[in-house]
Amino acid sequence: MEDKRLEEYITSHIAPEGDYLYRLWRATNVHLLHGRMASGHLQGRLLKMLVTMIRPQYILEVGTFSGYSAICMAEGLAENSRLAPSPSRPRLFTFEINDEQEDFTRPWIENSPVAEFIDFRIGNAIQEAPKLGKTFDMAFIDGDKRTYVETYEAVLPLLNRGAFLLADNTLWDGHVSDPAYDRDPQTLGIRSFNDLLAGDARVETVILPIRDGLTMVRKK
Repeated sequence: MEDKRLEEYITSHIAPEGDYLYRLWRATNVHLLHGRMASGHLQGRLLKMLVTMIRPQYILEVGTFSGYSAICMAEGLAENSRLAPSPSRPRLFTFEINDEQEDFTRPWIENSPVAEFIDFRIGNAIQEAPKLGKTFDMAFIDGDKRTYVETYEAVLPLLNRGAFLLADNTLWDGHVSDPAYDRDPQTLGIRSFNDLLAGDARVETVILPIRDGLTMVRKK
């Protein structure tokens, strides 16, 4: 109960979610299994703010789900374009490996106010992102937890020096430090990812204990 009250207090004291995102959040939780996987109000506002701070030209997202996080990051791209127009439009490339997700997600993305900043693709980002022929200033990993290490190793070479990578769910409801989950494949995947980052000299890392854990990585 205290955590719920604190969450409500926080969300009432930050930038508003906006009607479109609120309706997407509601639809996600009504129509999709595991609706809580969507970023939600707090993390969504954080993602937008990070984009406005980092000012990326291109963003890579692995794991679109319902499109909530993609729209939030695209809002940041739109804000940057408004404040400092450039000859080429900044863009978010977001990959969803589950093709059954497309019928729900695509209309929400394409009807959003920031649709022009989002390139939504169905496919395996590990295989398809390198084919884009682009390098990225920012990436957001929120796909299959069992393959976080593989995804990270595929994405890191695509990042420019000084770029930022965000990885969601890296505390996994506290399971990462709970011996009861020593045989759970998703927990083991996240633990392996966290262990890799802790000793990776190529990057600098910090874990933010918001929601289910958000790791921020800067490529040196």
